[in-house]
Amino acid sequence: MTRIWMGLALGLGLSACGGTPPFGGEGGGDTEAGSDSVYFAESNDTMTLNNITYDPTTDTLTLNNIPFDDPDNAYERITQENFSNSFDAYESAPKAGTNEIQYFAVFRRSDSGASQVAAAGTNGYIEFGYGGAGAQRLGNRPNLPSSGIYSYNGEYAAVRTTRDGTNDGVTFVTGDANLRVDFDDFDVVGAAGGSIGNREVYNVNGQRIGALDGFISLTDTTIDFDNSNIGSATATEIDGTGTTTGASGNWQGVFAGPNGSEIAGIVFVEGPLPLVGKRQLL
Repeated sequence: MTRIWMGLALGLGLSACGGTPPFGGEGGGDTEAGSDSVYFAESNDTMTLNNITYDPTTDTLTLNNIPFDDPDNAYERITQENFSNSFDAYESAPKAGTNEIQYFAVFRRSDSGASQVAAAGTNGYIEFGYGGAGAQRLGNRPNLPSSGIYSYNGEYAAVRTTRDGTNDGVTFVTGDANLRVDFDDFDVVGAAGGSIGNREVYNVNGQRIGALDGFISLTDTTIDFDNSNIGSATATEIDGTGTTTGASGNWQGVFAGPNGSEIAGIVFVEGPLPLVGKRQLL
């Protein structure tokens, strides 16, 4: 089996139809109200991550509520990482003679600083072990456009844990994320959906070792305008022939930036490899 934990970082792309301008215009000013983060902690007992902080001065990532990672929940940058996008790779640093377990993580703060995402996983358990993924809005809650169809294009990265009895381990995955958002229909609640593709695989040092065919489909879901969030919906892995691989999970996100010009999202996929199975957190 494989489990994949993923983070998505997207910016507004091409406007497909007319509507309220997402960058200022007639949109209202941003407000303080609303939930500013989404995590998978409520959907699975082993997805325990519930807060993300980052210190750019020391390049230290802190992931809260993951058991046995580090007394201070601190993760160090993997400096030799060579990802194809702007995500960075991190790892906990277990000390000899302790009960600490090594975890691996991916992290990205948006170029504007308005949002950030992280995902973490481990190879330290017989099964998948603990981990999680989170997306945070760092500024005020944006007032979203009242109409219009828009494209959001960006990057994703994942921590993938494999349990097949032979090639057990952790790898990183990067790729492209594309979402389409309709702020008008469905009536009242809007719609959002998209896909993840162009996936590349890396070892725990962040060096490329191959590519994955197919893509991950992010099923259309609704928009929570009160909190400027994207509701949870199904995520399904599709292979290069257009057939589902059997791996599935969920995705959700938050809008950030002026009038919702950014989306930070998380994806969880778990299911079989060609012979056994996998878990991914993005």
